[in-house]
Amino acid sequence: MNRIFSSVIAAIAAFILYLALSAGSATETDSILIWSSPEIILGIILSLFTGILCSKLWSDNKYWKMVNPFRWILLIIYIIPFLIELTIANLTVAAKIITGRGIKPGIVKLTPPMKNNFSTLILSASITYQPGTATVEANDVNRELYIHMLDVGKDPQKVISPDKIFCKINLTKWIRRIAE
Repeated sequence: MNRIFSSVIAAIAAFILYLALSAGSATETDSILIWSSPEIILGIILSLFTGILCSKLWSDNKYWKMVNPFRWILLIIYIIPFLIELTIANLTVAAKIITGRGIKPGIVKLTPPMKNNFSTLILSASITYQPGTATVEANDVNRELYIHMLDVGKDPQKVISPDKIFCKINLTKWIRRIAE
């Protein structure tokens, strides 16, 4: 892919993100919709700079499918099941801490069925955001994750699957829809 085209795509993505993060900066005297004029100018300058710096990332064909708007919509929708799992995990950890039962910390190996590193990254971040769990190490070659858990169960040496990490919703399927 042409490097200039990649720079333009990266700059547009950076500008959209900048606009979303700086919404509401308009003043009564100087406004363009919900942004102020200096904010728009600064956003354009920063987006062009970001587009030039990130053009190499966008020029790789490996992750080009993430430009698809459908995948971005899925990523936004993913927040809902993730927040449900996060709430359940918070309540479970709080109950374990209050009662003092069910706490057997340890590190386990997780072998997710992911096909690329980006989906493994999203899974690793989703696991780390859950209270009581943290991704300690990621093996890039075979995409294995080593996870510290608050309760590893009876056999801490076993290899677990991702559906055992999350309580009610299999977030691995969501992540595969988004990134693969």
